[in-house]
Amino acid sequence: MNRKKIIYIIGGLSKGGAERQLYELVKSINRDKFDPVVISLSEGGYWSKEIQKLNIQLIEIPRKKNKEFKRLFKLIKLLKSMKPDIVHTYMFSANSYGRIAAILTRVPIIIASERSLPEIGKDKSRYQISIDKLFASFSHGIICNSYVANKILITKYSFDTKKVFTVHNGIDVGLFFRENSKNQKKLARKVVGTIGRIDALKNHKLLLDMAKNVLDKSNNKDIKFLIVGEGPLRNELERHSQHLGIKNKIVFTGERNDIPDLLQMMDVFVLTSNWEGLSNAIMEAMASSLPCVATDVGGNSELVLDGETGYIVSPNDPGAAAQKVLYLINDRLLAKEMGVKGRKRIEESFSAIKMIKNTEEVYDKLLIGRS
Repeated sequence: MNRKKIIYIIGGLSKGGAERQLYELVKSINRDKFDPVVISLSEGGYWSKEIQKLNIQLIEIPRKKNKEFKRLFKLIKLLKSMKPDIVHTYMFSANSYGRIAAILTRVPIIIASERSLPEIGKDKSRYQISIDKLFASFSHGIICNSYVANKILITKYSFDTKKVFTVHNGIDVGLFFRENSKNQKKLARKVVGTIGRIDALKNHKLLLDMAKNVLDKSNNKDIKFLIVGEGPLRNELERHSQHLGIKNKIVFTGERNDIPDLLQMMDVFVLTSNWEGLSNAIMEAMASSLPCVATDVGGNSELVLDGETGYIVSPNDPGAAAQKVLYLINDRLLAKEMGVKGRKRIEESFSAIKMIKNTEEVYDKLLIGRS
């Protein structure tokens, strides 16, 4: 069989959600049908090392500044010499550089990814919208990771319905424990946790305000809140926890590589983001049989079925979030039932295997359309 060469272009390979999804895709894509190559528009990064272990060609183009023609010319030269059948780009910088290079070198199939749309209450800049619309007219496919992103592209930005596909994120479910069987689960102490970069987008302040509500209203004072991740707002959050008088109840772990073990320490998972594409953190929590409380933003409600695998709450309402967390803390049977259903949901609908299969189907459809 004549394998189709796919060149994936991404802005960088730091430890992020889109980068991880690319890793999962190239790790297990059907090598009998497809020959993957990854081009990163910057050097290094956590996923760079992991991709190199897969025996997949990785090309890194050094970044000196955000807008530079040298990287574009290098990319054009690479595509000319490698003659890919498909170019698939990730994130705004790669969607721009990659599609320009693919258009100029007449790559047969050009696909972009829309991983996360604007924060609540904000639009993309006019410049970004105009660039996206321009390049969309030359693209054969745009893959979104949530139905809500798909809808926004079509209804708000007037993208061609026939070009927009939805492929949900997927995780390696086997990395996460099926049952909460660690000793911590038998203790009276309850642990409410979250995972994510500590920046404004993730809105950890709401989590701390929710924690204050929970502690004020709960009879169980032996509750801890675990914040896993690092970021520019950590010091501000630590000061806010002190201001609320709950500093001794909050544990900041910093960035960690033992996420499955940390999830096993939790009883309830909470995500208080202002915006999400499709959260890898929620998927990991659900795969760990944890009930989830998440804000009603982005694709969160596509993962967490309200009242079934957890609860969806309004953004910026710490009282509502606290109420749902208290339900789960106080009703161990309910929490367990929701956790079991959540695990099953991830296994059936959000596994890496399914994400890869659905992506390959997009490739096949577009390849057939060009033949």
